[in-house]
Amino acid sequence: MKADSFIKVVLSLIAALLFLNLVNGLLATRQATAEQPASLIGKYQISSWASSIGTYGHHNGYYVLDTTTGKVVETHEDIHKLTE
Repeated sequence: MKADSFIKVVLSLIAALLFLNLVNGLLATRQATAEQPASLIGKYQISSWASSIGTYGHHNGYYVLDTTTGKVVETHEDIHKLTE
């Protein structure tokens, strides 16, 4: 019986905490945030790639594309040669 009453107390405590969390969420006030105009928000696509150069090494890189203007914002490429 001792374990049974302990489980009831723990479950009651959990239920009370969940109820308080619900009440707090309903009563809490939040400030409105201003949204930026769509023209100021950049939309970017980031792509990376890698390829093997057989037994000589490999090369990899990435590029960032602004999808609003279609311009490449940044690009980078590395070539790694295997040394014997």
